[in-house]
Amino acid sequence: MTFTTTKNELQILLSRNEQIWAMKAKIIVAKKDIESINYCETFKSWRKWEVRLPGTGLPGKLVAGSFWTEEGWDFLYLKNPHGLLNPFALNVLVIETKLSKYRRIVISVPKEEAKDVLAWYKS
Repeated sequence: MTFTTTKNELQILLSRNEQIWAMKAKIIVAKKDIESINYCETFKSWRKWEVRLPGTGLPGKLVAGSFWTEEGWDFLYLKNPHGLLNPFALNVLVIETKLSKYRRIVISVPKEEAKDVLAWYKS
């Protein structure tokens, strides 16, 4: 997965394998539509319920794709999520938007890449 930024836009480009699991090739979000971007070393902010439409769920290995929640559409790409009753994921970038699809983009990402996206957003 790569993040590409321009002055007004964030592009998230998925690799070929990631596209297969997430059933999505890229996500483009205008900077004006982003409400916040945060990096969480431990992410526990799951929605009450989520319906995967379409995507992949492999317990303990991968959660990827589009999810309908009580708050609208989320896009998740989380590697090695832990737990079933109180799930959490490590090293996650959370992008909150004003859009109906996607209200939230939650992606496992190395801290260095997350810093670059955060710096772009704050500039």
